[in-house]
Amino acid sequence: MSADLYKKIKDLENQVEILEKDLIHDKLTGLKTRGYFEEEAKIYFSLALSAENSHGSRRKQWFGFSNISFVFFDVDNFKNINDTLGHLVGDEVLKSVAETVRTSVREGDTAARWGGEEIVVTLVGATERDAMHKAEEIRRHVEETKFGKYPDLKITVSGGVASAHPGISFEETLERTDKALYSAKHSGKNRIVAYSNL
Repeated sequence: MSADLYKKIKDLENQVEILEKDLIHDKLTGLKTRGYFEEEAKIYFSLALSAENSHGSRRKQWFGFSNISFVFFDVDNFKNINDTLGHLVGDEVLKSVAETVRTSVREGDTAARWGGEEIVVTLVGATERDAMHKAEEIRRHVEETKFGKYPDLKITVSGGVASAHPGISFEETLERTDKALYSAKHSGKNRIVAYSNL
């Protein structure tokens, strides 16, 4: 193989790698895309329920978990940030929150941009109580974040948590997570609400 052909093949492989990365990562935040999240989460969801349905014995040993929970985060007052400080600052806020969420979850969990200023997290093996604890930890980290250029800017997030249950579909579970988030947003913001507490 000639050096020129080898270089062309290598360049093509690099371009394919970049394309693959772009397909599963949101360009602004670096988090996974909503499409990637939905495909992956559905698989984990079905594995968690199948482990639970077999009473946790062998299936749990094979896959290592029989629970799965989801968290929806939403940046509080995000429109106000965009309107008063501009979209570039809004983008920086969103990137900062995304980084806080991404670095706060375990390897094997997934953080994805759901849309706008919403972020969704899959917590594999987590009960609702575990997920509430993790979501609250993330909420505190976001609240403690300082923005050098805007030292008075206080960023907070609201969160909703729901867990998988037999007889409840993946879509219904996400809907429950969203309802919990809606409750957090409409009961004062900067808080985490579990679906079971609605």
